[in-house]
Amino acid sequence: MTNTTSTATQQATCPVNQTGSLIGSLAPIALMILVFYFLIMRPQQKREAKRRELINSVKRGDKVVTASGIIGVVHKIVSETEVSLEVSEGVRIRVLKNAISEVLDKSACVEETKAEEKITEAKVNEAKKEKKPSMPAAKKKSSISKKKSK
Repeated sequence: MTNTTSTATQQATCPVNQTGSLIGSLAPIALMILVFYFLIMRPQQKREAKRRELINSVKRGDKVVTASGIIGVVHKIVSETEVSLEVSEGVRIRVLKNAISEVLDKSACVEETKAEEKITEAKVNEAKKEKKPSMPAAKKKSSISKKKSK
């Protein structure tokens, strides 16, 4: 009986294989860290790199959407961090490049914009040429009353 008691006390005080139990307890934690990295961290880093590339590649004529939902065409690159957007004809606003969330049309063609401006200008000039000087209102009334009296 003393033989079994001494063996039991030896096993309780001196574990035989501590390294095997340490590796066994750290393996699930290491596995969770790897899964976390490949499922969460890495895709996020790829998205962020793609977004940075998108923001840095914005140029004049691109049709973009800001984070607040404003749609406009890049009129001018003001600085490395700012752009000027034309949201309506003649209406321009300055926004931070980081506020751009999406590029709808790459280079909604500066040529198209210039062509539209030329067409609009031509229509305005044409309208000015067609517009004839009209008689003042007082003369119109007197000419109408003369016609009625005849």
